[in-house]
Amino acid sequence: MFPARDTEFLWMSAIEPKKPVTQTMLTVENEVGTIEYDFFLDPVEPFPYTHFSMYFVDPIQSFIQVDLTRYSKISFKIQCDPKNVLLFVLFSFDDKVTDLKNMATRRVSSTAFSCDKHWSDINIDFDSLDTPHWWLGRYGFEFSDTSYKLNKTMGFAWVNSLQSPINTPSHVKLTDIKLQGADSRFFYGAIALSLILWILFVIWQFRRYVIVLTAELKEKVRQDQPLIAYAKLTIEPQRDKEKTGLFRYMATEYANPDLSLELAAAALGINRTKINDILKDELGLTFSTYLNKLRLTEAARLLSENEEANVSEIAYSVGYNNVSYFSKLFKQEYGCVPKTFKNLYQNKDDAV
Repeated sequence: MFPARDTEFLWMSAIEPKKPVTQTMLTVENEVGTIEYDFFLDPVEPFPYTHFSMYFVDPIQSFIQVDLTRYSKISFKIQCDPKNVLLFVLFSFDDKVTDLKNMATRRVSSTAFSCDKHWSDINIDFDSLDTPHWWLGRYGFEFSDTSYKLNKTMGFAWVNSLQSPINTPSHVKLTDIKLQGADSRFFYGAIALSLILWILFVIWQFRRYVIVLTAELKEKVRQDQPLIAYAKLTIEPQRDKEKTGLFRYMATEYANPDLSLELAAAALGINRTKINDILKDELGLTFSTYLNKLRLTEAARLLSENEEANVSEIAYSVGYNNVSYFSKLFKQEYGCVPKTFKNLYQNKDDAV
């Protein structure tokens, strides 16, 4: 705020008293770079009072109230000769008593600090300010009502205290007056921007995941398709009729919901152990595992080729009477439920 004035907060200086009261007086020596003023407190007066103040104004120099809630404290450098105890005062608008035409009605909130002939860095938290009892009593407030509204700040002042030197010329230098704290507009703006970027990142990651998953699904379907046609397996029909018969039988009967190891053994005249041995030697799978793989591979083909495919109908067509069980097995095999598989596989925009 000073010496480089913030264009957001226009202010004008004022002193009290404007004219000497008996011997009590304040005179300003300088307001360029450093505020310098002298004051003298009459020893005869019971409560001699002086202050240098900064009032917020509009462009036509009318007193206004400003919102400082985005700031948490004020800092300044000060030098006092002789040693002094001053008050930092914040003036605020009080809805019950303040009249903008009568500055004596502004609410006063203050705290004390010490200074001497050496430069001191003073930091004052706005939360540390209290309205004194004399002001509360004057306007009929309870002594517990010591708070004020920072969003209705009218100005600041540097005021003598009851411990200031009496009957002694005092000199004060003041500079580097700064409001400090986070501007909530930038804070919330940063949060909003971070949230937007995070959402965009999640969307991008999800799209990449969809693309990769779609490519993996298509490659898996391509690799599994030969299982449907037993003739494409590495079988030599003339040399091993049992093996040929088993794969031909399963390739044509897998859609039968009642197909089982026992039923296959009876139909082929091959014992159960032999069937499992053939499948393990050829594919490394058991009967039930190979049967499910045949069914799921065919289901995947139907889902990928038919845009109007109905999951329930496809489940029944490949030998599953229980749609939930079919969806569970399909997800274990392809990493997603049948409906998602269909949407991903048929989305031409996600092909890689």
